[in-house]
Order: sequence, then structure tokens, then C-alpha cells
Amino acid sequence: MNSLKTNLSFLLLLATIVGGHSQTFTIHDTFDDDRYNWWIGDTNEGSEHIRDGKMYVSIPESGWVISINPYVEFEKDFKAEVSIRQIDGLENNGVGILWGYSKKDSDQNYFIVTANGNYYISNTTQEKGTEKKGVREWVKSSAIKPLGQVNILKIEQVSGKLHFYINEEKVFSTPAFQWRGSGIGIVSYTKMTIEVDDFRFHQDGININLPPNLTKGFVKENLGPAINTAASDLMPRITADGHNLYFGRENYEGNLGGKDDGEDFFVSTREGTEWSPAQNMGSPVNSTGIDNIASVSTDNNSIIYADGSKFWSRSRTETGWGEPQEVGVNFVNEAKHFEACLSADGKAILFTIKNNNNLFYNKDEEERDVYVSTQDQNGNWSPPINLGPTVNTRLDEVSPFLAADGRTLYYSSEGKPGYGVADIFMTKRIGDGWTKWSEPVNLGPEINSSSFDAYYVLPASGDYAYMVSSLDGYGSTDIVRIKLAKELKPDPVVLVHGKTLDAKTKQPISADILIGDLNTNKEVGEAISDPKTGDYKIVLPYGINYGFHAAAPGHLSVSENLELVQVSTYTEIEKNLYLLPIIVGQTIQLNNVFFEQAKPVLKTESFPELDRLVEIMKENPTMEIELGGYTDNIGKEVSLIVLSQDRVGTVKKYMMAQGIANRRIAGKGYGPANPVVKNDTEEHRKMNRRVEFKITKK
Repeated sequence: MNSLKTNLSFLLLLATIVGGHSQTFTIHDTFDDDRYNWWIGDTNEGSEHIRDGKMYVSIPESGWVISINPYVEFEKDFKAEVSIRQIDGLENNGVGILWGYSKKDSDQNYFIVTANGNYYISNTTQEKGTEKKGVREWVKSSAIKPLGQVNILKIEQVSGKLHFYINEEKVFSTPAFQWRGSGIGIVSYTKMTIEVDDFRFHQDGININLPPNLTKGFVKENLGPAINTAASDLMPRITADGHNLYFGRENYEGNLGGKDDGEDFFVSTREGTEWSPAQNMGSPVNSTGIDNIASVSTDNNSIIYADGSKFWSRSRTETGWGEPQEVGVNFVNEAKHFEACLSADGKAILFTIKNNNNLFYNKDEEERDVYVSTQDQNGNWSPPINLGPTVNTRLDEVSPFLAADGRTLYYSSEGKPGYGVADIFMTKRIGDGWTKWSEPVNLGPEINSSSFDAYYVLPASGDYAYMVSSLDGYGSTDIVRIKLAKELKPDPVVLVHGKTLDAKTKQPISADILIGDLNTNKEVGEAISDPKTGDYKIVLPYGINYGFHAAAPGHLSVSENLELVQVSTYTEIEKNLYLLPIIVGQTIQLNNVFFEQAKPVLKTESFPELDRLVEIMKENPTMEIELGGYTDNIGKEVSLIVLSQDRVGTVKKYMMAQGIANRRIAGKGYGPANPVVKNDTEEHRKMNRRVEFKITKK
């Protein structure tokens, strides 16, 4: 016999799931069409085509493995069957069915027959490193039909014992073989042409965990020629507002290094319903080698990427992307591949790596787990934290994406029951930690396919998902979008966008945007504005009372607050943030200073705002201010003036307790005087109940 050279073709079949969450996993292809996305084409050595309800394979001299990789539970019993007709070629060379195939080391179990009436059963996984590979070597059988006729080969594993059939006649039984990989399919020796039909694989007890009442009718909409090309378009990164799409192109003539360039990143902007022709991001983001963008910040003004065992970031400048800055997250990764995602608040990075901290470490396999590194209040990043056994499996986890709500994780896994090599799953974080998650749900057979499904991302709205598909596109992989039903969406958020502007000139100004939880006095997010346009975006999950402001050297900013406890749908809010130069006579309203009803008692939500004012005065040690207190017009004027004066006194005491000298703070209560709006509604009266400060000395 000639030795087998494994020229691999991944011919991936869709699994047919019987009933709801299903306890049965069945693959059955009768080749009536190409609905299962077989690889079809010609190479220098052989070819594969579907016609007239059959698959025809022309096999080269070296032999061929035709492998599919569905989800398989190696410990469970199974059934496998195929109809094969050898049309031409030598009669003493085998063709048959294989299982337990590992692409990495070409191990496989197989059951083959020859046209001259012999069969052979091999368990190479058990006999690795030995000369003898056959469990049952070249046994004559009258059940085998000759050249030109169909032979039906069937394997049944029952209670851990294998039974082999040729044309329904049992020819051999043996204890079950070990699986080295999940590959199943057809194996053949030497040059021949074969006809394949009725390929089947069946396992009981496989539970694909689907969302209850999963909506049907999801459609993968190709983004068209502005995005997709004959090259491989992959790794989409969508901005929070859904208007900018970053993605990679492999071996594309428009890459900086031409077709020999491994991968460059491109960007396209959505204009109405259309995407602009994608543009190469150029240097310094791209080079003549393999380039990547791990994630794009919510504000669309920073990108992060990995180089070696560290994360780096680039931020926008007025002339382009700035110099790389080390993020401060270090890791060890033994795998060839790597993906990452920056959380919407900029306080966490999720990524896939392989090292000896993995739950099921195997030095010989590409087996990655999802990890997270988080940033503390001092700006320091934690060592990588494994997300735990609910998320991670014994096999490879791929392309994590944390939605804008900061709780919903989408990722791909090869180690959970699904429809192909890797499927996309959704899980939600439980509590404030990173190791407790809800049981991941498979996104279903209309989003997942018989192929490798990954690189799934969403804008803040959660209306559409963007992912890579190999089905019916412009190239080997295209970027598509899918309109999502409620059960597959993350929790709703608010997208706040606007500009950071100089309050005097109304010109854009580069600024940091800092977001705090007014109830806990903790910073919960950060962003930067575009130094050229002043544009910024922040995402705020529901359930928190937020304060946020812009900060720039030599300027004071007016704080804003949003109480997002009751709102429950995705919302976009436009709000410009104004920064005032520090000059004598400048008056600024403290929007996030709150008092108990009709009392001069500060609420704890006021502390972040006052702490920020204290910090400004410490940074400007000669600055002096005058506080002004105001009320609405409900009540007697004298009482209101007294209340406003007492509230000014409370603010002054707080600031003095933080180290600001008494002489630097004057104050006066004005009661209902100088309202900013009419006192005609409760909302307007709330706006008039305020504290301001005026700079009296710089």
C-alpha cells in the first residue's frame, strides 16, 4: 500500500437538530445541492464537485483526506455511514470512512475497502509510534462489491464497543478507539475517482443550549463591494455609534506590501444606509507585515493592539494616529492566534491566550481560554484573570466581544455543542466580578453554520451584529451583518455624544472625558475627544446616576449628570461639554452638588463634584473663589435666603476639610434671585436650586 499524504479539505456539513434543545445530533447529506457548503473546486492534484445528487472526488497519487469537523463528544457512542463507489483507479488501494482525525498530527481511525475485495481497520491514535497500524489488516470479504459498484460502509459504537458493517453485513467488532480530533469523513489511497453519497453521522445525548423561543428568520446581509473583495475580509471592529467599521484584509493587492502582505486594516464610514469604499489606514497603523487592531475605543479616538506579550495603544492627534503607548497589561501566550476586546468603559480588556493557567492546558493543542485584565482607580491593570469553567472549555475559545452594557459577552467556542467547527455563544456576567457567568447559549443555526463562526461584534444599539462569513460572497471570507431579535441582544445603554468646546470661542478643544458613579464616588469610565473636531462618545449602562465632565489643562469644565435608573431602551443623547479658561470673573455652575430636601445637608452624590473643585484649587494654589447659593421661589424669601446661605456654608466646610484655606473661599446665599429659567415647572425649579462659584483671584 502507498502511504497516505493528507492534503486536507475541510468539507463542513450543517448539523440537523431534531426538536427544541434536542438530545440528538445528526449529520446527513444526500448532495441534492450545496446547502451544506462543501468545498467545490479544482487543485493541481485533484478536484471535488457536486452534481446529480452525488459528490465526485478526483484523488491525486498521494491520496486524500476529506474531513469535516462537527462538534463531537469523544466519550459518547455514535453511528457513521457512507455510500462510496470507486469509479476508476487501482483495485488494490483502499477508500473508506474515517473518524477521530486530528489535522495537527494527521492521526485518524479508518475503515477502508478495496475494489478487489479486502477491508482494513486502523487505529493509528492508539498505535502511534509503532510500525503496525492495523487492528484488522487486509481481510478478504465477500460482502465487498467490485470496481464500479456502490459499497455502503457503516460503523456503530454501542456501549463502548465498535461494530463494522459492509453492505449491512457485520464483519468485525472491537473495543472503541480513542479520538485524537473531531474530524470525520472520507479517506483514500493513491490516484482514483470516487462517487460519494448519503454521508451520515449521529450521536445521542448532545444538548445544544439555545435561547428559549429563539426567533427564526435571521438573514446574513453581505455588506457589499465597498467592504468585501476577492481577498479575505475579516476581523470586523464596529464603533459604538455604528458609523465606522474597521476590518482586516489578507493578501490584498491594496495592502501596503501588496498581495504578499499578510494583513492590513481598513476603515469604512456608513453614510445613511451605504458604506463608503474602504480605505487602507496606512502607516503607522499598517506596515508591510501582518498588522492588527485588537479593539477600537468607544469614543473612536483610540485603538489597541498586541505586540508580543503586551498591549499598546494609539490615540488620534490633529495629524493622524499618535505614537504607541504601553497600556500596562502583560501576558504569556503560547498560541499562534490572539484576539482581544476593550470594554466600553475602557476599564477592562478581554483576550484569548494559552498558557499553564488555562483550565485544560495541553501543550500540543491550540487551546485558548478567555481572560480579562481590569484597571483599578489608580490606573493600574491587574494580571490576567481566567473567566472560569462556565465560559472556557477543554478546546479553543475565540474572539471575545463584550457588549456596551459591560455584562453581555459574545465569543466563539469549539468546546460546546454547536453546528460547526466553532459556534458563537452569548453569556452574561453575574455580579461585579469576572468569574461568574450565566450558562452560555448558542446563537442558533441561522447565525452559526457548519463552518468556523467567530469575530462577532455589535454597536451600542445592539440592533445589528457584524461577523465574518464564508458563504456566497465576494471572496473566501466576507463581512456580513444580521438584524437581531430581542433574545440575542445585550442590555440597553445610553450613547452620549457631542463635542468638547472652548466656552468662549466655541472652538473644539482636546479633552479627557471622565465618568463617575455619583452614588459610589468611583470613576467608572473614561474617553478622549478628537483633538481636531472635539467629537466624543461615551456609553452608559442603565441603573446608575452618572456624573461626567471634560478635563483639559488650564480650563474648568461644567459637569453634567444623567440619572439612568428608570430608562430601559437604547437611547442616544447629544450633549456638548464646555470648558472655560481659568480667568478672573469666570462663573461655573456645580451641576452635581445635591442637598437633602429643604436642608443644608449634602448628599453623598455631591462629593465627586466638590472633590474635583478641591483638586482644581490645589492645582492652582493662588486661586480664590466666591460660592453662590440659589433656591427656587417656593417659600418665604427670607427663609430661602437663609437656606441658600447655610448651603454655601456647608460646601465651604467640606472644602476646608479637604485642605482648602478659609481665606480662599468666600460665599453668599441669594435665595430665589437670579433664576436661570422660569420657576414654572418642577424640572425648571430643580435647575434653579443650584450652587455656583466665581473665580475672584487667579
